[in-house]
Amino acid sequence: METITQQDRITLKNLKVADFASEETLCFTATVVFDGTPIAEARNDGHGGSTFVRALQGQAALLAQAEAFAKGLPPATLDLEREDEEPLRIDITLDFLVDQLADAMHAERKLRTAFSRDIGNKVLFIKDGKLKFLKGIKLKAIADRKAYFASLRARQAQPIVILAELPPDEAFALWKQHVLGDKPR
Repeated sequence: METITQQDRITLKNLKVADFASEETLCFTATVVFDGTPIAEARNDGHGGSTFVRALQGQAALLAQAEAFAKGLPPATLDLEREDEEPLRIDITLDFLVDQLADAMHAERKLRTAFSRDIGNKVLFIKDGKLKFLKGIKLKAIADRKAYFASLRARQAQPIVILAELPPDEAFALWKQHVLGDKPR
């Protein structure tokens, strides 16, 4: 999950997004967590307005600390590729940071869903630096995967990497790199 602002003290949990209601901004609700402690509820109605952050009962002091922490972060730099102009700098506030986190979490979830659909339905492999799959072959329908993958490898002139044989996080990172054109970090 990537955001413009790099920090690890403020996170979100219980993110619920209503894509159908998202117009100008992401329509969502979430719990804001500061240093591992849930401190606030956040919500945005998706119509382009602000994200509202309300302290949970007894957490007003921690919410104030989180707001101060967010304000102390360096400004976000947005390069909008405007000619002869400096990049746009935005001072960080807690609601801005919460918006970034919600957007990043939602985008990551959508990617994970697409990956899960692909990895479950296709025999995905990397050959010649490209992500490929076998048409008409469903991974779920293969009874003896080990034998099938060995046979697939034997038919190839060059070595291949079969995503279904990798740990899930490694397979996701490789899939994402090829689908989005991301460079490995």
